[in-house]
Amino acid sequence: MSKSAQNLSTRVLILLLALTSIFFLLGNTGSADEIQAVSSVVVQPGDTLWSIAEGIAEPGSDIREVVSDVKTLNSLSTSSLHIGQSLLIPAG
Repeated sequence: MSKSAQNLSTRVLILLLALTSIFFLLGNTGSADEIQAVSSVVVQPGDTLWSIAEGIAEPGSDIREVVSDVKTLNSLSTSSLHIGQSLLIPAG
């Protein structure tokens, strides 16, 4: 292989590595919805996902979205809670 062909191959390889790195970095930046601070709460007698969500929701926010966020954070498939259960909740 000639020296100019090696230089071209090296340049193409460097370009491909740079583009791969850029796509990797852009693909993993995450959004504000994906990266959030969390705290926890222990389920007390009478607590429901709705009542917990009401307690942590920002004024004017949709409680249904907060309930959904709590379910997602805790990988809950149902709304059933158990006394003493620890739940992750989005920190406001």
